Amino acid sequence: MLPMNEAPDAADDDGTTSGRGKMQDRVLASIQYGLMSGLFVPGQAVSLRKLASSLGTSAMPVRESLSRLLAANVLEELPNRSLRVPRMSSGTLKELFEVRIRIEGLAARMAAEKAVPQLIDSLTAINRDLQAEHRDGNMAGVLQVNQRFHFTLYHHAESDILMPIIEALWLRSGPTMYFSLNSPNLWDTSSHIELLAALSLRDGAAAELAMAQDIRKTGTYLVEQATSPQATGPLAQLGRLGL
Repeated sequence: MLPMNEAPDAADDDGTTSGRGKMQDRVLASIQYGLMSGLFVPGQAVSLRKLASSLGTSAMPVRESLSRLLAANVLEELPNRSLRVPRMSSGTLKELFEVRIRIEGLAARMAAEKAVPQLIDSLTAINRDLQAEHRDGNMAGVLQVNQRFHFTLYHHAESDILMPIIEALWLRSGPTMYFSLNSPNLWDTSSHIELLAALSLRDGAAAELAMAQDIRKTGTYLVEQATSPQATGPLAQLGRLGL
C-alpha cells in the first residue's frame, strides 16, 4: 500500500514469496489499515511491543514496518526515539482534505463511468452496514466500514496511478477521522446515497460532486475543531494539532 519504490520480497526457489516476506506484508498491511481506518489518532505513541502482541508476531516484522512508515513520513520520531502518529496544523489539515477532494473525486468519476450492478449492490450493502454501526454506537466500526465503502469504489476505478496516491492520503488523514465522530450530522451517509444514485446512472460528474461533498463536510468540520480551543475530551487533542 505504501507509495514507495521498494524491491519485492525475496522468493523461494519455486517463485513464491517467502514466509518471512508474507508475514512482513501482513504486518505492514495491518498497521496501514489501522491508520487509514482511524484506529490510531494524531499524537498517539506507537508501541512496537504492543503492536507485536496484538498482531501475534515477533518484534522484527513490526520494527521493519514502522521503519518503512517512518521513512514515508506517515509516522514521526521524537527526540527520545519513540514513534508517534504526527499532529498537523489546521493549514496542513485543510490542504490534505482539499487534495483528497480532487484526487478521490476523480476516482469516483472514473468508477462511475464504468459502474456495474454488482458494484452498486456491494456499496449499498456496505452503506447499510455503516448505518447499522452508527445506530449501535460502534464508532470503531463506523470508521472501518466507511474505509471499506470508499476503497471498494476506488478500486473499481482501476487506476494504477490514483490508488497509491489515495492510499498515501488516507494514511495521513485516517487518524484524524476519529474526531469527526463527535459531529451529529456527518455520518447520515447522505453523500454516500447521492453517490450511489450517480453510480446507477453512470454519471461521472455527479459522482465526483457527491464525493467532493462527502470529503468536504468532514474536512470543514475537522479544521473548525482544530482551530477552536478545547479544554478537555478527545477534541482537545485535535485542537493541539499545531503544537
